[in-house]
Amino acid sequence: MMPLTSPWGPPSPLEQVPIGLVIFIATSLAAAIWVWRDIRIRFPRRHEESGAWLWEALLVGGTLVALPIFLPMYLIGARPVGAVTACPSCGRGTLSHRATCLHCGHPIAFEALPGSWGLGEVVGVVIAITVSLRVIAEGTGLNDLPPFTVLTVIGVAQNALFVLLVAYIVRRRYHQPLAAIGLTAQRWPWWSAVGVIVGAGMIPVSVAGERVAILVMGLFIGTARAEAIAASESANDILASVLRTPRSLLEVVWLLVLLCVLVPIGEEVFFRGFIYNTLRRWGWVWAVILSSVLFAAVHLQIVHFLPILLLGVVLAVLYQRTGSLVASMAVHGVNNLIAALAALYNWNI
Repeated sequence: MMPLTSPWGPPSPLEQVPIGLVIFIATSLAAAIWVWRDIRIRFPRRHEESGAWLWEALLVGGTLVALPIFLPMYLIGARPVGAVTACPSCGRGTLSHRATCLHCGHPIAFEALPGSWGLGEVVGVVIAITVSLRVIAEGTGLNDLPPFTVLTVIGVAQNALFVLLVAYIVRRRYHQPLAAIGLTAQRWPWWSAVGVIVGAGMIPVSVAGERVAILVMGLFIGTARAEAIAASESANDILASVLRTPRSLLEVVWLLVLLCVLVPIGEEVFFRGFIYNTLRRWGWVWAVILSSVLFAAVHLQIVHFLPILLLGVVLAVLYQRTGSLVASMAVHGVNNLIAALAALYNWNI
């Protein structure tokens, strides 16, 4: 049989470049241009200072050649906080909380310094966490370690980064109390009890959500195939593989602490305290929807996307109504406890 060949001849060198690399280069170029323009708005006199051009070239050039490192450095470190407005005199963008334009010195109707962070900090934190986890994985040889160790290292590192980076943004960059992200001890026993009750009530909701997802997917790919995907997602979950392997009592207790205490704290601080608060400027309903979609998406599930989405909605609404993350953390902890016990004892839920 003759080999199949392209009628247009062999591919050119450009056609052999991976599409992912092309996208990354284009993204890096766009990000570098944005950083350069943003610096010129927020640091208008930097280019006039001795040696300032080197600082600017470092951030712009660094973003171009090493975006995962330099872009978060700029977004959550070097970039001054504040919104941008157009100067009525020179027409250039300037920081809106200043009394005069940073370019021409003309007085402007300045606004108060924003009390909350924006999408720039969110992007910076997400990139910083992603890069940090990759460095930790490569540095510890995580791929060659047992699943129990992988779950421990990634679980602790990820949630520590969630809390530490968000706390840095809130306290150091915006000088806000931690209560601004729902970390408050007010009425915590009451909100904990509410969270436990709501968490228990979410069990049948999650089960029903899974059945609805299977039913809807079954309309397109068949019920048997949808159920097989759901079973595969449960079987391939690292938590299930770890808990279904014989463990000592101490190991089981540690896993329960990790999954039911540390993970809820870290994820609620990040998704509700940080992401939800960022999106709330466009209305709390949109903030609930978008933060819940993101929360479900990062779990990389298909059938279980809907139950996780419903959980995210409940967690966000609880935070919106209470102003505290305690109830959301309790719901999250109960949900993870049920999932852990189901994997440990082979419950069919």
